[in-house]
Amino acid sequence: MQDLAREVEEREATLTDALLDHLPPKLAEALRDGRARARLPATTEAELLAAEATLLVYRDALDHAIELAPDLEDEQRALPEEAPDPQLSGSLRPFIDLFIARIVLETCEAAERGLRLAALALAKDAEVEAETKYAFRARFHAHDAPFSILAQVAYAQNDTPAEVHVFVATSVAAGTPPLRIRPQTFLHGVGKAIGLVREAEVGDERFDDLFFIEAEPDDAKRLLGPSVRKALLGVASFDIPDLDVRGGRALLHFRFEPNERLLRNATLALAGIRKSPVSVTLLR
Repeated sequence: MQDLAREVEEREATLTDALLDHLPPKLAEALRDGRARARLPATTEAELLAAEATLLVYRDALDHAIELAPDLEDEQRALPEEAPDPQLSGSLRPFIDLFIARIVLETCEAAERGLRLAALALAKDAEVEAETKYAFRARFHAHDAPFSILAQVAYAQNDTPAEVHVFVATSVAAGTPPLRIRPQTFLHGVGKAIGLVREAEVGDERFDDLFFIEAEPDDAKRLLGPSVRKALLGVASFDIPDLDVRGGRALLHFRFEPNERLLRNATLALAGIRKSPVSVTLLR
């Protein structure tokens, strides 16, 4: 029993908490159950026999998890070949008031034309199609990365003229750490000044002043390298974007009619994030 307990402890020492999150659910549950049961007291012969059986099952489960870890790490670093499609936003209303219907339709035509020209400038085989009467989608590969772009024309009831909302998406490795950047606001500044708001910074004064960054500091610096920051600042010269990286997807949102320079910067930024090295360690 002592030798078996030592074998179990040696295997437990190699596992990280992160590994449990990536194991098949049944195996992860077996490990949690085995860890709890392995520490139950045993004094009688019957209890010792039961404990030995429990430790043997737990040891085998640990061995299985350790065997799976390298493949799971590779899966977390793998880059998907396709980009996820941004979905139409339900919060954007394509309502047409009779008095401004012509303006909205002209905005739709301009948005489709701008998206088509910009996409074809980035990739000669880009596919551009109408998603609805007020939304248009482009799919293509550029900068060694897949992209799906949605241009949606909409506006709130009291807002005129209609705005073009552009969502640019690419896929990233599943192990890419979460990152969110938004336009820096006055309230963010006040919150930071009094210690209520925690923000990551990348050491680039212009970028840090313009964007509010939510991420672990080391992850922010790694994902937001010089070329990515330069591209995002290029997007910000049209409209300060919102970037969300999580769950194997990087999504950039801004409000401006699509054009080649704007989409080139947007796709360069996301391609740079996609190519950032992913550090995943599931075993010690």
